[in-house]
Amino acid sequence: MSVIQFPISYPALIEGTPYENAPPLPTTIRSDGKSLENPPPESISTAYNEFPDPLDKRPGKAAFDVHVYYHEPNKKQKEFARSLWERIRYEFPELRVYRFWERPIGMSPRIPHAIL
Repeated sequence: MSVIQFPISYPALIEGTPYENAPPLPTTIRSDGKSLENPPPESISTAYNEFPDPLDKRPGKAAFDVHVYYHEPNKKQKEFARSLWERIRYEFPELRVYRFWERPIGMSPRIPHAIL
């Protein structure tokens, strides 16, 4: 049986990016009542040119959704998950992003997460 080895430290995903000194992300809820407002983009992420097809790129259509999970008792994992959630909101402000859950919810009742 193999043992999963977690990194001893998690990198800060905002450090070294244009977002490092940006103001805090807003906590304002959009009109859909669930997702969060993001700051307007200064430029489009390079991932749009580097991300492989097939994606449904029609406006308002989600080709996929992403859940960021972390092990609740592990504070470093939680900090890393929040950092990833923040980085995604800065890099892709046009995405519909939901709040960062501090407690387990939904289909994963034992694991807190963020839905992107």
